[in-house]
Amino acid sequence: MKDVCIVFAGTKFTDKHIVQKRQQLDRYCSVPTRLTVLTDDPARIMGIGLRDTRAVLLPDDWRFTGRHCWWYKIFMFSNTINWYGDVLYLDLDTILVNDIAHLWTYEPGKFVICQDFNRKWILDYKVSNSSIMRFHAPAYYEIYDTFVQDRTANMRGNLGDQDYITKYFADRTDKIWWPQTWAQSFKWEVHHGGLIESGTGLGPDGSWPADA
Repeated sequence: MKDVCIVFAGTKFTDKHIVQKRQQLDRYCSVPTRLTVLTDDPARIMGIGLRDTRAVLLPDDWRFTGRHCWWYKIFMFSNTINWYGDVLYLDLDTILVNDIAHLWTYEPGKFVICQDFNRKWILDYKVSNSSIMRFHAPAYYEIYDTFVQDRTANMRGNLGDQDYITKYFADRTDKIWWPQTWAQSFKWEVHHGGLIESGTGLGPDGSWPADA
């Protein structure tokens, strides 16, 4: 049984997204998976009634809202969560299109994460993107422990969780990026062959995509 982790908090996503993720795993993963949902409402998750799915309560005192909800990802590195083995984290809006079983066997022992999608313009862009990660939990408890030692300072010093994680691995050799073809941004790298040639790609009124 392989562990998959997602975060469900705030108002951006609905129960439908939890159901879809379980369905995607059933369809596109050739090994059995247990879906762990880090959430501020475990009863709601368990009430959906999905198989091989558990809910873990997020820290009561964090109370992030809006875009700051991405900081909840840091909780997956807490030693209070029991995992079977290596953990695969997926953002709720990721879409699986092929068998993902190989994500657990790629570069064993490494912390595997996406290169930030600014790589479209800057090939050697140094920042990581935390939408898809795989890690051996006991090896990275320090990510959580260091964060909670001074949560306020860490949040002020980083735009989000992925900047914090990028800095954590700056002087380490155990981090590696996923192959680019394995994890791509639909908006920047897939849609119309890569929707945006330059700029932000937003329409004059701030809508996306500009060519809808």
